[in-house]
Amino acid sequence: MIIGIVSNSAKLYIPLLSYLYNYKNKAGVILYVGRSTDPENNPGETTKFCNAAGIALTFENGKDDLYSWQQINQPDIIFFSGYGNIIKTDLLNDVKYGLFNIHFGLLPQFRGPSPVFWQLKKGLKEIGLVIHKMTNELDSGPVMWQYKIPNQPHINYDMAYQLFGELQVKGIIEILDALNAGKKLPGSAQDESKAAYYDKPKLNDVLINWNEMEASEIVDLVKACNSWNMGAITAIGGMELKILDAFTKTGNNLDKAPGTIIETGDDFIVACKGNKILFINFFKINNSYVPARFAVNYGFKTGQYFLST
Repeated sequence: MIIGIVSNSAKLYIPLLSYLYNYKNKAGVILYVGRSTDPENNPGETTKFCNAAGIALTFENGKDDLYSWQQINQPDIIFFSGYGNIIKTDLLNDVKYGLFNIHFGLLPQFRGPSPVFWQLKKGLKEIGLVIHKMTNELDSGPVMWQYKIPNQPHINYDMAYQLFGELQVKGIIEILDALNAGKKLPGSAQDESKAAYYDKPKLNDVLINWNEMEASEIVDLVKACNSWNMGAITAIGGMELKILDAFTKTGNNLDKAPGTIIETGDDFIVACKGNKILFINFFKINNSYVPARFAVNYGFKTGQYFLST
């Protein structure tokens, strides 16, 4: 079996290649790397890795290169992981076992390009990833494999992305094992009544609205913004800043307006909507990372309030 991997991100395809290139000693692996501006992608390192592992490597020059790559190499199955271009699946319809997309979000509830962000921002109790059969409709097609993990307090965007990058291997191996055993893949159709599409987060999606957001929602937003946005955005006294780490407790907010600073010092406490208070641990101010216990040195005072943006 020849396994094709199509991806823009070394963070995603390197873990896959590490497991797959010697899959049961009878699989060939070929890699197609899409064009990307991600500074973490290193073509030289990818080339060195693939040469050492005996993996055929192709770098994309134009969007149509994918289709000629498939025709030349004739993979039996193709997995797409973090590939940014729209796929014309009808031009890849002679792949023996089909095309599969690895989507870092639950489907059909979180269709779109940034499902990790939206799952965390919405504070789901469980977040997940799926592998689904591809169609010409974005993030549609039957779900072949799904995996959920608890949305724990320490899981931010970066950690979730890393965990899913490792878990995708589990899903691919299960699919390949089933195919090699001659079993029919147990796909399930997506429930279109639950379908929702979320675009890439825009500025308004990463701003804290103290008047409308509960303390837990602010914590969820901070987790969803780290570290790609380096925190959730707010402002005070005409200065924009970001909150990098925070947690919430039930407490007496002294009937202060949401966003009001209740305490500075060892604990930096802000009143929030409802009977909740927010403990802030870290800020990003003017490109500096500032522990909240030192915020008083930057002019923060009890009684000041953060602006709702």
